[in-house]
Amino acid sequence: MITCFTLVAASLPKSQLAVRASQPLAARQVRAAIAKALVAPVVLVSAASQASPAILDIKGDWVVDDGSAVARVAPCAYEPSRLCAIVIREVLAPGEESALNQIVVRDIRPTKQGQFSGHYQIGPQKTLPAAIKIRSATVLEMKVCMGIFCDTIRLVRRAA
Repeated sequence: MITCFTLVAASLPKSQLAVRASQPLAARQVRAAIAKALVAPVVLVSAASQASPAILDIKGDWVVDDGSAVARVAPCAYEPSRLCAIVIREVLAPGEESALNQIVVRDIRPTKQGQFSGHYQIGPQKTLPAAIKIRSATVLEMKVCMGIFCDTIRLVRRAA
């Protein structure tokens, strides 16, 4: 593996390389250990920052973890800068009303890194605040509260 220290050493003048080679083995080992300790966090932060943009995209189809519905997250028809979740498939229990092709979460917008907020539709003119957290590239959790009573819905990205 080529590290930035290998590249720096390759760019040093030969006179400085000769001085380094003449240092005692223990001193070189200590310097190498310090260099590794400093490089590891930089590599991890770099890898994490490269991975995060892919995870931040919540557009797509999401299945409720019990399989009862599939919602599509896409730009809202009334405001393309915001996202909406629309039910595209459902399995109804006897007596349940259909929500097929209806917006169930509107005005989804980012709040913090990996978090979104929106409004969960519970009636024609009634919504509740919803907090959405990205747990991984394939899992979202949406928390909806009415007063002190809260419910968390787990959603899994539908395979393409």
